[in-house]
Amino acid sequence: MLKCIIIDDEQPCVDTLQIMLQKKFHDHVEVLAATTQPQMAAILIAELAPDILFLDVEMPQMTGIQLLESLTDIRFQVIFTTAHQHYALQAIKLNALDYLMKPISIEELSIAIKKCETRRNQQGSELITSFLKEIKSNNASVKKIPIPSENAIQFVPVNEIVRIESQSNYSTIYFTSRSKLLVAKTLKEFEDQLIPFNFLRVHHSHLINLEHVIGYKNLDGGYVIMYGNDTVEISRRKKQEVLARLNSI
Repeated sequence: MLKCIIIDDEQPCVDTLQIMLQKKFHDHVEVLAATTQPQMAAILIAELAPDILFLDVEMPQMTGIQLLESLTDIRFQVIFTTAHQHYALQAIKLNALDYLMKPISIEELSIAIKKCETRRNQQGSELITSFLKEIKSNNASVKKIPIPSENAIQFVPVNEIVRIESQSNYSTIYFTSRSKLLVAKTLKEFEDQLIPFNFLRVHHSHLINLEHVIGYKNLDGGYVIMYGNDTVEISRRKKQEVLARLNSI
């Protein structure tokens, strides 16, 4: 019997997967626990010693990858779950780990479980360790994104971007060592490009590079102080997520 824990920030996703496992795989899969709070996962893993972790890739307070990075002893296999063609999927595939696209199909779930049944825990641990190294290596290397100007396109290293501020269908980009730039792109377009590189939308008008946060003010919804001493407002609904991400840096 394979023992598993489900971690997903969306309760309907947790419920659906739990029902699928209990109805279709009850004879060889046992759901030990399920949670929408990734911060609780380390405690559950230590207490229950699962064979499999069904782990959502992208969660607001702590990503699945950040959760794995926080663990010192990995003795389980991971089946990632995601609703998007996430930036981590390439590294997941390269390291022969399993993932399920939402909505999860019975056929794909069955294939993933059969792989876990035939794979030893030690092999699973080695694969996860290799995957985390791949992710860390990718994040450490300098990445560039294209930024269009009136007559040209600049290719800018993402680590030089401090923050981006929305102005309707335009965005102002603030850098570490060059003048700010007004670009005819929405903040959402930049968010989709930069989320994989430790950027976070902290307000409907502000996208920040977490690597360039130098301080925090606990006033109203809260404010972050960025490189260059610019102060950026945090929306109240984003406060807990921002604090969790800052604490994990």
